[in-house]
Amino acid sequence: MRILTCSNSCPRWDADTIAPRSPGGLAPMVVSLLNEHGGHWIFTAPPDQPGVSSPIRIGDDIWLHPVEPGEELRHQHYDVISIRLLLGLLHYMHDTSEQPVFDSAMVDAWAGYEAVNQSYAKRLREVSDNSAGDELILINDPHLMLVPEYFAETQAGRASRMTYFLGTPWCEPDYFSLIPGHIRTRILTSLLRCDVVGFHAGRWVDAFLACCARYVPGARVEGRTVILGEHRTELIAMPFPLDTDVLDRMTEADATRRWQSKLAELAGGRKLMLRADRLDLWKNIPRGFQAYEMALERRPELAEQCWFAAVVTTPSRAAGRHQAYAEATEAVVRRINDRFATGGREAVSLIRPGMDDDSRNCVVAGLLMSTAAVVNSTYDGLNLFAKEAAYLLDDDASLLLSANAGADEQLGPFTVTVDPFDLGQTSEAMEKALTGSGGSGRDARRALLRDEHLDGWLTTVFRLG
Repeated sequence: MRILTCSNSCPRWDADTIAPRSPGGLAPMVVSLLNEHGGHWIFTAPPDQPGVSSPIRIGDDIWLHPVEPGEELRHQHYDVISIRLLLGLLHYMHDTSEQPVFDSAMVDAWAGYEAVNQSYAKRLREVSDNSAGDELILINDPHLMLVPEYFAETQAGRASRMTYFLGTPWCEPDYFSLIPGHIRTRILTSLLRCDVVGFHAGRWVDAFLACCARYVPGARVEGRTVILGEHRTELIAMPFPLDTDVLDRMTEADATRRWQSKLAELAGGRKLMLRADRLDLWKNIPRGFQAYEMALERRPELAEQCWFAAVVTTPSRAAGRHQAYAEATEAVVRRINDRFATGGREAVSLIRPGMDDDSRNCVVAGLLMSTAAVVNSTYDGLNLFAKEAAYLLDDDASLLLSANAGADEQLGPFTVTVDPFDLGQTSEAMEKALTGSGGSGRDARRALLRDEHLDGWLTTVFRLG
């Protein structure tokens, strides 16, 4: 068995090893899969290594293939289409009174998206030997939704297994109609070239099936299978497994202990309520702080008893709406502290550990100390932090989890469900979590998450065995 992976996400590497650049998403799993099975990883060359485009051999069995699109294509493919248009669409982030606008600039950007997808497909054809049962092709990210089309159009037949896994939500058909008909049909038809299309949650599967039924001429939806011509595509819901062994080791790491000391000093004996997010629009950080502000208005003494901290990181190419969103988040934090900071201590804080190797230790340290953890995403494909919190929080701590996070499907029985748009309901849940008796079921949560394994995920998403 060997793995061929296409993703926008990229690793770090040296002569002998590869490592993920961040703890979330597909990258850590690809690193583990390649270390075990060998294979090829095709990815967009990182901005800090723009000149790298030749294949790179790691050890005996791993090959890395950076795709260097150049700055103009990178902007069109990544910034305009992948992030602003497609991620905005799948996360319901478009203000339809103003966007999206399909003018000549968007047409040009779409051509750039096509060009980058063609580059990926070309590289994939070069490394594929099309071997039945042995070669597994895994494509990830909305950045590459035309790769299956371009890859398949030159093949008379395909013996290898091909799966497309989307770590994002998928929107309902009415919202999917925000993009032009020829684009939405083409995206869906391309994905239906795969043997399996996977998501983290069943609700995203159902939305995808509804889009296929409405927008793909000739498609038949039978249960969770789509039949188009002679080809059958199976839809699955299979969340990424949590690597609990890594978390167990991190709880004892020196970097985690250093962060525990630092956070304990900042808390100053107060209860800690924690969240950890990248500053993406759908993470809903300002509303989370506003909900806590409402709790402080009802119970000003909470500022002396509790501390709400958000561990945040910045997207790699933050611009436009992301910058405005970060500024809005900082403004809410300043306002709350102007109103409720006491004894020289902030009532709420933004913690920016940066992208150093110990940034995840900061999150682990915080969860080990927390009375509550908060995830209030507007829409989220999974939310890894929710799974980490479910594993690390004590029995007397509560996990507040958005009903619109994919992780809610798996963790719902162990969490307090919050409506991400209802500040009053979220505020009351926060107050209860900080002043009540806390959660329960830690052993059951940990048993559920320890039962997950990468081999089981791989078997399911490729329908092996």
